[in-house]
Amino acid sequence: MVPPAETGPVYKVPGTEAAESGGIKGASGVVPSKMEAAAREAGFDELLRLQKEIVGRNPSSDDEKLRLALLYATAGKLEEAEQALSGVKSRANKLVPYVEFYLRRQLGDHKEAGKLLSVFNDEERLATGFVIERAELCTQIRRYRDYTAAEGDRVRPGGVILLYVEPRNFVLQRHQDKHILHLKYEWKLYDDRSTELQVPAWEQASLEEREDRLTVNGPVSEFYQSFKLPLPANLAMGHYRIKVTVTDAHSGKSDRVFLPIYVTAVEVRR
Repeated sequence: MVPPAETGPVYKVPGTEAAESGGIKGASGVVPSKMEAAAREAGFDELLRLQKEIVGRNPSSDDEKLRLALLYATAGKLEEAEQALSGVKSRANKLVPYVEFYLRRQLGDHKEAGKLLSVFNDEERLATGFVIERAELCTQIRRYRDYTAAEGDRVRPGGVILLYVEPRNFVLQRHQDKHILHLKYEWKLYDDRSTELQVPAWEQASLEEREDRLTVNGPVSEFYQSFKLPLPANLAMGHYRIKVTVTDAHSGKSDRVFLPIYVTAVEVRR
């Protein structure tokens, strides 16, 4: 008879007892012991000490000061992080203003944080350029970003389409203490073969309907316009697209969007 194999001792990874009893697990499924946590903290402190020495040996290096500021911020030492960041002379590194924004917010300096956020928004507008941020088929439009979107794209021939259009990153022309916004609009109708269809009502729209030239008291970045576009009564059933073009007259830049619609059959009354 073959003797049973010997069973060796069962070992457990330190800390698993706590995990098995419902403790909070780390990513590995094992609750880290106090010794492990202390070791990690000691390692981070050593990393922080070494970075301080590097900055001491290279006081003119902005990159090393930025690394020190990031380490302080990671450790939750916000005042020390702010002091280290203040020593960075160049703003060539794009990360610097974002770290400064984070510290301003965390330290409660919301005024300075707001200024930085405004700069970020201006940079984003310049990088993105003039765009149509939103364009929607609607059933009702009340004010900026307050509208009821249409449930679908179905329309009837001879019906009227209500559009909400929101341009973004337009240029305001300064005139004394006022600002002037100048936008131009154009609408085109295409069938499912991308053939442009003539819509006299759109082409003969008045100048007031085709553009906005508004004088505002201060710089604004939010604006919308709504349009009621009558459809030809003789449109055949099928798929169409409306091309909406908006041009910023001050910058000369344009953007366009295509909105699909489906023209249903004409109801025959008996």
